[in-house]
Amino acid sequence: MYKIIKNTTCINMAEQVIFVQLSPEGFYLECSAEDAYGFLCAGKAFHLKGRPKLKGNEETVLLLEVDAGKEIKTATETNEILFVTLAEAGSIDDTTAGEHADMFAPWIVPVNYQPGNIRRYGGKLYRCLQAHTSQESWTPDAAPGLWVAIADPMEQFPAWSQPIGAMDAYPKGAQVSHKDKRWISDADNNVWEPGVYGWTEQQE
Repeated sequence: MYKIIKNTTCINMAEQVIFVQLSPEGFYLECSAEDAYGFLCAGKAFHLKGRPKLKGNEETVLLLEVDAGKEIKTATETNEILFVTLAEAGSIDDTTAGEHADMFAPWIVPVNYQPGNIRRYGGKLYRCLQAHTSQESWTPDAAPGLWVAIADPMEQFPAWSQPIGAMDAYPKGAQVSHKDKRWISDADNNVWEPGVYGWTEQQE
């Protein structure tokens, strides 16, 4: 996998690129990486910084070859951190947070917790209500003045919440409750509201 870097910023990533130089007639000519003036990616030509010019109208960039597995892992970890941050800020509703409970750190001792922090304990998520240092006897389920349960991922028909993107869209077979009815998703990557499209009402 390759990273395309411009002015220290990654502007794109690609599985493959075609290395090129310029023929005497002014056409791009495929060549080895060592002999390349630039490369083609997704139908666009780029000039490699420090190499001879191509036609002159290409963006000048750096090309870094990276480990695809590590990049995917890093991207996943970054997305999880962002998700937790948004949930603790209230930008993601509690139901959606509960559907991704494994992204949240477990409650442990001794830790200085702040209001809004969300932690996993006993299969549920809890939000911190006031600043404190955790103690063994102050578990989230036994300290209602410090923690409040916000989601139970084991609930069979949790309340439907509007997905914010592909990362939290409902899979086929997902079960939710909405407007006093129970629904089952008919398709993967389902972002539709139950009763509008993509859901079948579960009859009692």
